[in-house]
Amino acid sequence: MFQPAELISNYQKMNPGEARLSAIREAIWQADLAKDSPYMLYFRCEYANASREADTFLLQLYLIFPEILKIFEEQPDIRMPDCSFMNATDTVQELFSEMVACADFFYQIPVADMERYLEKYKDFCLKYGYALFSYYMASARLYRQIDDKERTMQNLKDFKALCRTENRKNANCLDFIAELACWYDDLDTLLKVTRMLEKKFPESSQLIYEYGRLLYCYAVRRQDLKAAAPYYENLQRLCRKFRTGNPYFADTMVYLALTDQKKAWSFFQKEAPSQITTTVPLDKMEFSTGAEIMMRSLMKSGRKTIRISLPGSQPWQREDDCYETKVLAEYFGKEAREISARFDARNGNNHSMEEYELFLSAAENCI
Repeated sequence: MFQPAELISNYQKMNPGEARLSAIREAIWQADLAKDSPYMLYFRCEYANASREADTFLLQLYLIFPEILKIFEEQPDIRMPDCSFMNATDTVQELFSEMVACADFFYQIPVADMERYLEKYKDFCLKYGYALFSYYMASARLYRQIDDKERTMQNLKDFKALCRTENRKNANCLDFIAELACWYDDLDTLLKVTRMLEKKFPESSQLIYEYGRLLYCYAVRRQDLKAAAPYYENLQRLCRKFRTGNPYFADTMVYLALTDQKKAWSFFQKEAPSQITTTVPLDKMEFSTGAEIMMRSLMKSGRKTIRISLPGSQPWQREDDCYETKVLAEYFGKEAREISARFDARNGNNHSMEEYELFLSAAENCI
């Protein structure tokens, strides 16, 4: 007998991770056997949300979402079970937004698939009355990656127009404008938006990204360590305040390796245990680039071995936690180049490899 309440109770007791996902997969299977459409949709949405809880499983969102969309499109009037806090349309829209927003993190998702889902997402939003903020943002990110600046800027223009129409002037909107300014090295706009955020939203966690982008623009692109210094300090301050990991690992590593190797090694020891386990390719590329710079910096200073305890089951890991810096430098460099090459193959250009080389060039004096 199909007992959804018991299935829900079972997986809700579990911590985020593979065991919880496995329990939800069992619930999906039982709902399918019972042909209970509301729970067929509900449990798949639960699986998608559980995938979002940990970056390790984020790709699972893309694998399950086509099933969610298929159920909803076949039964647009479907009602979620009483245990759901949201109706079916809002639930699907939220997951759809997350999917298109993060698609560019994965080289496994072809550009054609991303474009197809963006158009389906646009149609969905227009049909059910949702604003197109996420559509314009995700489209601009996609076209920036594949080197179509004209369509990137058109989506940015449409995004700004929608912000004016909807009277939307929050930190997230400003942050997106700053994101594209950073990628196109428009330092004046990035500085202007950062000052606006500091004035209007001084307590916003979005400032983490503005300070990180300015650290990148000065330390990596311009090798101006003096100008980069205050943004490094502000970035670290906000990461401590919001108790979050540093999302600008490689940028920070360049800055610290050039200014204070002792701090660079302390930063690596603090951040590496949480960042090394990511399975999101974009994040893994960032970590591996920074890790290579750290190891090569230690090598240049004459340090041949290090001792550090890291989670996971990497091919180079040893039981005694003692490693040769040369071995790690070669491993992380190879990983960063391989991931960069896969993104470039997906995007049809060589931008990711150029970024990797830019980071190493910026740290040239210490590696």
